Amino acid sequence: MLAIVNPLTIMPLYGRLIVSLSSEEKKRVARRVGFATTVALLIALFAGELILQFFGISLASFRIAGGLLLIIMGLQLMYENTTSERTTEAGAGASIDSQVVVPIAIPFLAGPGAFSAVIVYTFRSDSWVHYALMALCLLVIGLITWISLRMAGKILHKISHTPIAITNRIMGLIVVAIAVEFIAAGIKQLFP
Repeated sequence: MLAIVNPLTIMPLYGRLIVSLSSEEKKRVARRVGFATTVALLIALFAGELILQFFGISLASFRIAGGLLLIIMGLQLMYENTTSERTTEAGAGASIDSQVVVPIAIPFLAGPGAFSAVIVYTFRSDSWVHYALMALCLLVIGLITWISLRMAGKILHKISHTPIAITNRIMGLIVVAIAVEFIAAGIKQLFP
């Protein structure tokens, strides 16, 4: 899950979005992004199965679709230029939430790939222990996200873009491998 959420990928964009904020606002925004990411993933954990049932989607189909999304996401990580500008549409009087929290937390960190992974991993067991461990994992990822974004300004000033690019490519490869596993499992379920 950490490779899929991957707060390191978002650091260059996040750094550009918060550059004009005060130190106190930067802390508040990092906390809100970490919280929003965690809450979105916890909703996917506890409501994902109901959503699939509501739309009549089988787990096998969802695994294949989620795997395809993860392949796209992994390839973007591997081939994306970390210095490129990702734009966000924000009006002149838009709040910090609409300028930073919403586009960073959802869809960049807690996007379709992360939602797919959470829902697929949820189906591995229906015991309360499994759900508790998954929730704990997502809370840790939220904490790592908050810490990463809290330190983003300092990290970006001290390192070049090369280590971030290398990390993104490694994480992208891991995400693509996870995606292949999802697709293989989905195909096995659809065509036993």
